[in-house]
Amino acid sequence: MTNSRLIIIFIVFLIANLLVVSCKKEVGNTLPELKLKSSINYTTDKTYITAHQIKFGILALGKDANITNLVIKCSGKDFTKTIFDAGYNTSILDIDKSFTNVWGDTLEWTLTVMDKNRNFNTLRLTTYDTSKIYDPINQYQNIELGMQNNITLPQLLNASSGSLYSIAQGQQNAQLIDVLCYYYITSGQPSYTFSSAGDQDAPTYYSTISSFNPKNYTDWDYATQISVAAFDNCNNDSLLIAAFHSGAGFSSRKYKFADAGKVVPFKTAGGKTGLIKVISVSGNEAGKIVFDLKIQK
Repeated sequence: MTNSRLIIIFIVFLIANLLVVSCKKEVGNTLPELKLKSSINYTTDKTYITAHQIKFGILALGKDANITNLVIKCSGKDFTKTIFDAGYNTSILDIDKSFTNVWGDTLEWTLTVMDKNRNFNTLRLTTYDTSKIYDPINQYQNIELGMQNNITLPQLLNASSGSLYSIAQGQQNAQLIDVLCYYYITSGQPSYTFSSAGDQDAPTYYSTISSFNPKNYTDWDYATQISVAAFDNCNNDSLLIAAFHSGAGFSSRKYKFADAGKVVPFKTAGGKTGLIKVISVSGNEAGKIVFDLKIQK
């Protein structure tokens, strides 16, 4: 075999191997598909929203790997805010996400999905809200709730009315109960804790809760930080709505370490968002917590 023929064979072999390697590198690099539902019920690009309601219908398809993450951000003048960030493990993500606009009249939205191979796809759109009017709120001051062994103070609260109930009264009015408190030691630290009948741990501290029907679940946002000054200056529901976030990394069935000076966002089973400002805590299992509360009417 001549040298020239050997050289040609070598070159052909080299090119074939390069093509194989190239193909292998491309496997797993296909971007996931991402699109928005476009019917009249959904928010799309250049939408003029009504009643401050935004509803994204999100469809994502993993090509080479499952969808593992969805992030929704909105941007306005001088801010960018993460509204939603959640993990998944699915080849097809079909989800609706709704928000009440409290962030501005003109907003830029960024929706991003990621697959297991860390490939991203992003959609960007703009919404307009030209009739932003915020609603009034109910405000209650110096509410005192007892811990689980307190025999002198009520231990249950209806957040909308500010009404207080003993455990026995709550058993007869379970549909009205939004908030309860208990004290326990966690990670070696004392914790005054906001909770609700829907918390699976509540019967540990109040055995009667097991017989409540219904067991209302209140969602507590433990990640968002609100200042005392912002709470004190809040006179409509704009801050209440903006402060509360639900979902992965934001909310929980209880709020631990509710110490003096904390401002706690929450949302009741009835869909009302609110804020609690802790004024003081005292005692232990027989102690109490004192707080102010603001909630949507």
